[in-house]
Amino acid sequence: MTYHLALAGSTKKTLQVAQTLLLDTRFEITLIITPQSKPVGRQQVLTENPVHQFAQKNNLATVLVDGKINQATREKIEQNFIRQPFDFLLVVDFGYLIPQWLLNLPKISPLNIHPSRLPRWRGSSPGQFALLNGDSKSAVTLMVMSKTMDEGPVIAQLLFAIKPTWTQTEYYQHAFNLICQQLGDLIEQFAKGELKAKPQPTSSPTPVAKRLIKQDSFYDWSVIKQAIENGIQAVELERACRAFYPWPKLWTKVPTNQGEKRLIIHSCRLNRDDRLVLDKVQLEGKNKVSWSEIKPNIKA
Repeated sequence: MTYHLALAGSTKKTLQVAQTLLLDTRFEITLIITPQSKPVGRQQVLTENPVHQFAQKNNLATVLVDGKINQATREKIEQNFIRQPFDFLLVVDFGYLIPQWLLNLPKISPLNIHPSRLPRWRGSSPGQFALLNGDSKSAVTLMVMSKTMDEGPVIAQLLFAIKPTWTQTEYYQHAFNLICQQLGDLIEQFAKGELKAKPQPTSSPTPVAKRLIKQDSFYDWSVIKQAIENGIQAVELERACRAFYPWPKLWTKVPTNQGEKRLIIHSCRLNRDDRLVLDKVQLEGKNKVSWSEIKPNIKA
C-alpha cells in the first residue's frame, strides 16, 4: 500500500525528512506546505527556502504560506486535498500555528517530529535548552499532532545520549539522522495499528523551550571575566557557548582602547581547574581569531 503524505516545513531538517520519504516507495508526497520566498542577505535577494526548492526540483504540488495560514491558504490546501487526498500531514520545523481544520484534514492522522524527550522541552528550541540545562540524555519523538503545543500522543520515542562537546548543530543532526533511519517503518506501523499512540503527561517537568532571540545569548562581561578568573558560572557559560552556536552565538560587550565593543565567543572550554578558557572570538568589525590575539586590546 502507498501512503499519501502532505509535508509542512521550511528548514534543512524538514528537507532531510522529505528526502527520506521521497526515496521510500511506501510513501508519495502529494503536497508541500512551506513559507513564501523571503529576502535574504545584504542585497535582500528573494530566496526560496530549502523545502520550496525541493518541491520545485521534484515537481511537487506546493502551497506557499505568507505570514500565517489564512483563508486563502485554506482554500488552496483543501482544493489540493480534493484532487489528491493525503493520509498523513507531517509537520517538521514549520514555525506556524496549525489550525484545527488542517489537523482534521488527513485521512489517518496529523503527525509531528519533535527533537526532545517529551514532555521535556516543549517548544521551538528543545536542543538548545537541553544543552543549556546540561541534560545527558534526550530523544526524538514522533507523535500525533494536537492543537496544544507539543502535547499530542506519542507514537515512538527514540532515545540517545548527548555528548558533552555537542553544539546545537550536532544535537539536531543526530536527532534527525536517528528518526529518518526508522521514519518509514514507524509511520507504516502506526497506520496498520501495530504502534499505538500513548497520551503524554499534561504538565512538563521543564519550562517551554522558547524561540530564541539575540538578547538571550548575551552575558555581561563581568560574568564572563569571573568565569575566566575564578570559574564562577564557567560550566553555565561553556554550555551556553555550545547551545547558542551557530545562532544566536554567545556574546558580550567588552571595554577596549576604542570604546565598548561587541565580542562574539564562537568557542570556549573548561580547563582542569574548571575555569573558562576562550578559544575563537570575534571583535566587532574584525574577523574571527584566537582569544590570545584579542586579549591585549581588552581593558582590565
